[in-house]
Amino acid sequence: MANPTTSLSVRNRWQAFLGDVPDFHARLSVIAALTGVVVAVIGIVANALNDGGPIQILLCAGMAAMSLAMIWFARRTGRYEQARVTTVVIVFLVIFPYMFFTGGGYLSGMPALMVFGMGFTGLSLMGWGMWVLLGTEFFVYSACCLAAYAYPGLVTPMAGPTELVIDVIICIAIAGMALSAMLHLLLNVHERNASLLAAKNAELEEIDREKSEFLAIVAHELNTPLAVMRVHLDEAGRGSAHAPAPMLHTIGVMTAENERLTRLAGQPRHGSRFGSDQMVLDLQVEDLSVIIADVMRTYQPLVARNGNVLQLARGGAHPLVLVDSERVAQVLVNLLSNATRHTTDGTITVGVRERGRFAEVTVTDTGVGMPDEVKEHLFERIGRRSPTGLKSSRDAGLGLGLIISRHIMTAHSGTIDIESAPGAGVTARLMFLLAKRPAAGQRTGVGTVPPDRIGDGS
Repeated sequence: MANPTTSLSVRNRWQAFLGDVPDFHARLSVIAALTGVVVAVIGIVANALNDGGPIQILLCAGMAAMSLAMIWFARRTGRYEQARVTTVVIVFLVIFPYMFFTGGGYLSGMPALMVFGMGFTGLSLMGWGMWVLLGTEFFVYSACCLAAYAYPGLVTPMAGPTELVIDVIICIAIAGMALSAMLHLLLNVHERNASLLAAKNAELEEIDREKSEFLAIVAHELNTPLAVMRVHLDEAGRGSAHAPAPMLHTIGVMTAENERLTRLAGQPRHGSRFGSDQMVLDLQVEDLSVIIADVMRTYQPLVARNGNVLQLARGGAHPLVLVDSERVAQVLVNLLSNATRHTTDGTITVGVRERGRFAEVTVTDTGVGMPDEVKEHLFERIGRRSPTGLKSSRDAGLGLGLIISRHIMTAHSGTIDIESAPGAGVTARLMFLLAKRPAAGQRTGVGTVPPDRIGDGS
């Protein structure tokens, strides 16, 4: 009975031998080369016993030497792919055909070794090189068999029936064990990768759960100060019935923004996920110009803080669109915030018009603009933009706001594009599908834009 300690020691030594081999294909190269050594040694013994002649013995010895040389070359230089290709070309396309004609042709064990050669090529190589070499092997091996059939004199026959049987058995055993070893390695790698993937998925699920809990906690904690602010705003509104109009306007704006922030804070708890396809929309047919006017009126003081002028482009249209007005306002706020952040003593112009089946909204500023390398990565996640990370909070605000805006526009079956050049300002362009007028009192409910609500603007 085998000693378990000895078996474990052999396994540990084998794992240590392969420990610094980088990947599956590289390990397969080493295993295949070692298999080639074993095949060659068995071939030497078999040919010696079967009186196969010095040529066959020398061929087997050369194959063993080349296999060892490939192991040394690959481990020394790390060029495992080159070692595999060299092995396929020299052994399978040169030595094997020669052994075929000098070792009995198709009336020997060589067809089994040829099957092994094609199997090794398919498992160890990748891409177009694998198909080229695999096709070449098939062509060469088929040509060998046809040549042996048409010209029997080209083949050196086996010495006798006994030698033929022994040769076939040995070659089948070698080919079967070599292919089994490679498939076993492939299955081990697959199981290990599946285990690592399952562990990573579990880790991501835990992170997602913790993120959801964090968002719920943030939403809950925000509700308390927001509720306190709302109480004081209500009291201020009741106590200032005869206050000047500007004060009443300010209280109204603060109340409306408090309500909007309260709704946004509650969305994480209702399952609305940033960047997902499950964004909840309360869709209604709205006059887009009304939404724009409300946002501009609310954020006029913020834009003016940098000495900027906020204006509505002349000739504005009144397109009807099927949208969630709260989400559209969120996009416009993000665009105005970005424009204000990068514009000083300039002009920010908001325009709206109809273009065919679409309503187009533009937010144009006269700020510093942005270079092409920044524009190319605007809608990527912040951590992927630059290996050096964020330079300032301005970069974070620009990126996150635009990413959120793109998801909102996508949920509305719309688009957002940014046009800019250094020193020439920025133009953000939103495109919404026009909607038909709904029946009196009709609402569309919650969801994405229904196809039958999209019209030609009539």
